[in-house]
Amino acid sequence: MAFTSGKLNSDGAIAGNDNDSDARRYEPHHLIIERQEQVQIYEAIMVNHQGQVTTGLLAGVRYIKDNRLLPIGFDTKTAPKDIAVRGAAAEDGNFTNRGDRIFYSIRVDKSRRPFSVEVKLRYQPIGYRWAKNLHVYRASETERFVRYYDEMAQESDVILAQAQKIVE
Repeated sequence: MAFTSGKLNSDGAIAGNDNDSDARRYEPHHLIIERQEQVQIYEAIMVNHQGQVTTGLLAGVRYIKDNRLLPIGFDTKTAPKDIAVRGAAAEDGNFTNRGDRIFYSIRVDKSRRPFSVEVKLRYQPIGYRWAKNLHVYRASETERFVRYYDEMAQESDVILAQAQKIVE
């Protein structure tokens, strides 16, 4: 049995990311991952004046989620409101300027030991939803951009860190 959380699909969408599958939703900040449909996405999510999720910079009036990884020295208690952590990450004691600790609780068959655990921190400079929301605009520039994104979607991320461990 393989457990995968956050697999990059061939179209550039991240499996389990609520925002990639539905522009009206977003993936919450997780304290614990228990199902493959859950994935920790470090991102800023804006809403418009009606409280609807948007990627439109001119339509965004506030952040409903901002759990982008923090720089060393960032103090969540004294940060100004315009750069503050937003959403569930603001209450997560494991989300600090030294990183984030996420717990995984996965059912396993003990008789199938040892287990191989592989973790990758992926960075996607342009997320699937940001690119796809441009598709509705009929302009040569946006059409060309979306075409470029589609052509490169399978390689739309970079692995920033990875680790592997065998659990006996």
